[in-house]
Amino acid sequence: MLNGRLQADQCPNPRDLAALASLVFQICNNQVELVQCFPIQRMRLARANLGYKLLVALMAEGAISHVLSLNFDLAIQNAAAELGVEIATISAVNEPVPIRAALVQLHGNANSEPDHLVLRTEVMDGEWIGHWHQIVAQQVLAAPTVLFAGLGSPAPVLTATIAMIQGALGGNKALYQADIVPFAQSNFAAQLEIPEQRYIQGSWDAVVTRLAERIAAQQVDSLSLSGRALLTENHHGEADLQRFTDIAAKLAGQSLLTLGRMRAFADLDRDKLYRPHSVREDEFMSEPMLRLAHVAERFGLDTAPTPAGTWTLRRNGQAIAQIVLATGSGVRRMAAVETRAKTICATIAENAPMPVDVVLIGGLIDAAPAFDHIDLIADEKPDDIIGGLAVPLLVSANDPHYIDRIGGLLHVA
Repeated sequence: MLNGRLQADQCPNPRDLAALASLVFQICNNQVELVQCFPIQRMRLARANLGYKLLVALMAEGAISHVLSLNFDLAIQNAAAELGVEIATISAVNEPVPIRAALVQLHGNANSEPDHLVLRTEVMDGEWIGHWHQIVAQQVLAAPTVLFAGLGSPAPVLTATIAMIQGALGGNKALYQADIVPFAQSNFAAQLEIPEQRYIQGSWDAVVTRLAERIAAQQVDSLSLSGRALLTENHHGEADLQRFTDIAAKLAGQSLLTLGRMRAFADLDRDKLYRPHSVREDEFMSEPMLRLAHVAERFGLDTAPTPAGTWTLRRNGQAIAQIVLATGSGVRRMAAVETRAKTICATIAENAPMPVDVVLIGGLIDAAPAFDHIDLIADEKPDDIIGGLAVPLLVSANDPHYIDRIGGLLHVA
């Protein structure tokens, strides 16, 4: 109405975007003027909430293969960019859908040309049949298990495609739905004949959080088993195996994002805040974790992981030092990891309540030098009680004096 295209009451229900888009198209023969009223910039800058970050992490882990979305915003892409995880985005007609993890925005997104957005009732209700949208839906929805989340009302391109696939498979596809309304009030569940035992009442965030918790628990178990196996192979005694088991158990209950952040920091990856799990990552982490357990035991301290992806040494429940556990992966020297470690610590300091005090690095291919590491540029002064360390102390787990070096920093040696 503001631009003079529509008259008052010309659209019976202006809250129905599909009907409004159809009316504007009849009058203008395009969707441009309607799309110009959308908060496009806000859609492009949509902030990634916890649910979207967990979704991206689950895609990186392979727990979720493809996400088929009817939303126009770029929240998932922004979550992926923040975590440093690469996911393919398919949002235009005739783009192929890769086998690897991908986001498919079936109706287009905020970066699409206005007339390429799927907005109008007639397009949603029938024009997709036999075209790219149906082909893509068939490809993605053919997965053995499909979870519909946040779809309170049926979407024809999804419901019709699922009905067709179910018919071909004799109804053997496992369909789940998650929504905030009770099962009895879900029209979508009724239309797809989703049984109540496969209906999850809860918000989108709650659903992905529960799935992420399950994956995180599996990763902690894997770390404990893989780490013990490697330490056993390296002829560590039962006492060390128990120390490692105890410190690994402290990761129970940590979020999937925290575990992925720990792995990214361990690899000293400056471009990522999330690194997917692998047994190899578990093995690389086992040595610095065991060394940290030795430090805590020597000085009568406790260890605790933090949501920031670091560890703290604690006395009487109070954190006295923040530590990053890292690895040279058996291919890097101390000189090669120094710049990486400082960059990671600077990133952590921007978001953590306390700076990083120590980076304990395993898997280096040479032992630490016998002399203390001094940064000639920062002019660090370990005994400066006012300024403290200008940079964190880098300590090799191969250094036979690593415990004393850390103890000297903490003034507990």
